[in-house]
Amino acid sequence: MDNDLITLIKILNKKSYLTLKDLEIETKATKRQVTYRLEKINHLLKSENLPIITTGGKKELLIDAHTREFLVGFIHEMKKDDVYYLNKKERLAYIYLMLFMNPEYIALQHFIDALQVSRSTVLLDFKDLVLELDQDHITIKNNRIKGYYLSGSEMEIRRYMMKLIISSLADERNTKVFDLFIDDFNLDTFEYSKLVITELSERNHISFVEDRLVEFIYIFIFLKARMISGKDASAEISMMPDLDAMKSMKEYAFTEALLTNYKNTSLIPEKEINYISSWILGISVGNVEEDAQDCLIIGEIVGKIMTRFEFLSGIHYKDSEEIFRQLFSHFRPAYYRLLFKLPIYNPLCQRVKDEYKELYALVKETMKPFTVLFGEEIPEDELAYLTIHFATIYSKNREGEAMEKKRALIVCSNGIGSSAILYNELKNMFPEIYFYLPIEAAGYADFNEPVEIIFTTQFHRGMNELSIPVVKVSPVMDMRERYEVVREVCSRLKMSLVNQPNVEMILEAVRKHALISDENALYNELYAMFSPNENAVKDELKGYKLTDLISKELICLKLEARDWEDAIRQSGAKLVDTGKVTQHYIDEIIRINKATAPYIVITKHVALPHTRPENGALECALGVAVLKNPVVFGSAENDPVKYIFCLSALDNESHLPAMSEFLDLINRHEFFEMLDQAKTADEVINYIKEYESNEAA
Repeated sequence: MDNDLITLIKILNKKSYLTLKDLEIETKATKRQVTYRLEKINHLLKSENLPIITTGGKKELLIDAHTREFLVGFIHEMKKDDVYYLNKKERLAYIYLMLFMNPEYIALQHFIDALQVSRSTVLLDFKDLVLELDQDHITIKNNRIKGYYLSGSEMEIRRYMMKLIISSLADERNTKVFDLFIDDFNLDTFEYSKLVITELSERNHISFVEDRLVEFIYIFIFLKARMISGKDASAEISMMPDLDAMKSMKEYAFTEALLTNYKNTSLIPEKEINYISSWILGISVGNVEEDAQDCLIIGEIVGKIMTRFEFLSGIHYKDSEEIFRQLFSHFRPAYYRLLFKLPIYNPLCQRVKDEYKELYALVKETMKPFTVLFGEEIPEDELAYLTIHFATIYSKNREGEAMEKKRALIVCSNGIGSSAILYNELKNMFPEIYFYLPIEAAGYADFNEPVEIIFTTQFHRGMNELSIPVVKVSPVMDMRERYEVVREVCSRLKMSLVNQPNVEMILEAVRKHALISDENALYNELYAMFSPNENAVKDELKGYKLTDLISKELICLKLEARDWEDAIRQSGAKLVDTGKVTQHYIDEIIRINKATAPYIVITKHVALPHTRPENGALECALGVAVLKNPVVFGSAENDPVKYIFCLSALDNESHLPAMSEFLDLINRHEFFEMLDQAKTADEVINYIKEYESNEAA
C-alpha cells in the first residue's frame, strides 16, 4: 500500500465530518485522484465484507461505524514487514541516507536493490537529488574505488540530513521511511534510543519539547552511525564558537552518558561530543531557576529583547516575571541553535507570518540588534517561533468560566507558545466550552478531570480507543481550518450550527450558474463568511492603521529644542492639546527616561516615547516631530535623535497594525527624506496615505 492511500486513511480516521472538497485540500490532490484513492479503499473494504464509503446529499462522506473501526485498526496494526511503497520524496530521502552512511563501496545496483525499483527510476531520482543538493553546495560523486559518495562541507552534509528529518516529521509526521532504513541497515532502533534518552534526561533533569525529542532521536541515530564510519567534522567544529563552560554543563554529561549505551562510540572524538551536546542545548527547554553558567548571559539577552519589544510595540507587560520565564525557556535553545548554526525548520512559519503579520514585523525589528551576536540574520523560522511566544503576551485571558459548560482538554506537543495561542484561539471559537490549560501528550493519560472532548495537535497511541471525541487541530489555524474544526466539533458534540449554510453546496450552485475565476479564493472567502465567531474574532483583532493615529494637528516640523526633555515636552504637547493624553502621561515618559537607559531611542536618530495607558492615555495616537537640530538622548549607538514619534495606546492590541506600518517606514530612507523636506503637515499625511494605498494594492 502506498503512502498516498495511507495518508488518506489517516485523514478519514481523524475527522468525523469530511467532504470530497476537504479531502482535495487536505491531500493537495485533484478530485479525480481523491475519487480514485477512495475507490481503492472501497475495494479493500469489500474484500473485508464491510460497508463502503459513500457520499450524502451535502457531499459529505458517509462512513459506517464498523468501517471506521476497521480503518482505525488497519493503520494501528500496520507492521514494518507490510508491503509499503515509498513515494518519490521518500525515495530521495532513502538514497541520501544510503550515501550519508558512508559505506566502503556503493554502486547503482545497491540503490536499485534497496528501493526495489527500476534502473531508470533510480537514475531519475538521482538527477532530482543532485539538483536539490546543489543548493546546499553538496555534490554526489562516483569513482571505481568508492562508488557513489557525498562531497562537500561535512557540516553541510549533516545539516541536509537534519533538515530532511525535521521537515519530513513536521510536514507529514511520517517516520516510515526512516524506520524502514533503520531496519534495512540494522541501525539502533528508535524505541531503544528513546528509552535510553528518556531515562538519561530524567536523571540529568533535562526537559525536551516532545516534537523536538522525536527529531533528535532520528538525527542522533544517523549522525552517530556516520561518526563511527570515520567521518569527522572536528576541523569545521573548531571554527564554531568555543564554549569553555561546555564540559561543566549537564548537557555535556548527558551526551557522554548517552554514548556509553552504544557500541564503538569510543571512536568519536571530543569535538564531536561537543557538537552532539550543542544539539541537546538546541532542543531542550530552558529553566531560569537552574544554576547554569549560561543563565546570566541568556537572561540578560532575554531582558533586553523584552525591553526593546515593549518600547517598539507600545505593548506593556502585565506579568513581566512570567513572560520572562516563558521567553527564557524558548530562547535558551534558540540561542544555541543560532550560535552553532544548527538547522531549524518551523512548519508554522508562513502561517504565523500571515496570521500575525503585524506582530511578526515587530518581532523581526526587535531582534535586529541581536544579529551581531550570531554573525548573521536570524532565520524566519526562528522569528516565527518567537512571534508565537510574544503572541501570548497580548492574548486575552478569560478566567472564571462556568463549570457547567462542556469541558475540553488541549493536548499540544509543539511547546509553550503554540499551546497558549491554540488555547486562546479555541476559547474564542467555542465560548460555550470550558477549556482546561493545555498539557503535553506525555501527561494526557494521567489527566483525571472530567473531559467531554479532546483537541490535539497530533494523534497519539490510545486516543482512538477513547469514548470521547478527539479532534485534530493545527497550532495556528487559518479561516478554513477554523470552519472545519467548528463543523466537526458541532457534529461530534451534537451542538447546533444555527442553520449554518454548507459551503460545498453553495459552491456547487454557483458553478451551475456562473464562471468562477478563482475557485479556491471563493472557497476560502465563503469559509470565512460562515465561520461561527470568525467575524467577532476579526473585529476583536482589527486595529488602527497609521493614518488612524496620525493627524495634521499632531505633526510638528522644524521643531527647535534645547535638549531631549524639551524635545519630548514640545512634541508631547501636541497630544495633550488635542486630548489624546494627559500632561501626567508626558511627565511619566520623562521620569522613566531619567531613571532608566534611553530605551525609547529605538534606532538611529529615532525616538518612540510612550508609557503605560493607565498613566494618562486617552485615545490611540501617534505624534510626529522633526527637530531642526538633533539632540542627544544618551543612546551611545543611536544618538543624536532628530525624529520623535510620541505614542499613545489604550491596550496591547489595537495599535499593532499601525506600529507594523511605522516600523516598515522607519526602515525606508525615503521616509526620512520626505520628513526633512516637508514644509506642511499635509505632505506627511499624503505620503503615509500613499504608502498605505500601495501596500494594500
